[in-house]
Amino acid sequence: MNKELKAVFYNKLQSDKIKINWNKNPIKMDLFISFLTIEVKRTYDHLGNDTGWTRLKNEDHKLIIGGGKVNGIEYLDRLEYGVKLDNPYNNYVNPFYLFDILTKEGQSFFLDYYADDIDTIVTTEKAGIAIQARRLEHSKVILSDMEKEIELLKSNCKQQAI
Repeated sequence: MNKELKAVFYNKLQSDKIKINWNKNPIKMDLFISFLTIEVKRTYDHLGNDTGWTRLKNEDHKLIIGGGKVNGIEYLDRLEYGVKLDNPYNNYVNPFYLFDILTKEGQSFFLDYYADDIDTIVTTEKAGIAIQARRLEHSKVILSDMEKEIELLKSNCKQQAI
């Protein structure tokens, strides 16, 4: 992925969307794990383990999956992958950064899950293009007016010199 596309598209897809808190559509952990093409191991030596927070890891891929149990069901809460892929401060990412280790079914799931966000990004970009197109047309008119004015000024200078 190129740097510009990363900034204007991938980074705008929020990693917090998958968090359990205030999420009307939380993702069950077993469903998420079924989308992975790599193995993960459950760990128990982390803060929150005794209060229902869960963690799965794949150290080779620098993947940490955080989850939590609500009413006995484990849900996905956060993803860490690679090294500072999404921002310069931490390794938290949205699921689109994991597409290289997700099944086609998982990729399709997240395209659907983020569909409204993707539509908003595309709509915003289209609106920006429309604004720039109007600015370009306005600039063309201004440039044409400037060129006509310069020709008029030159013409007036030549007439005065005669």
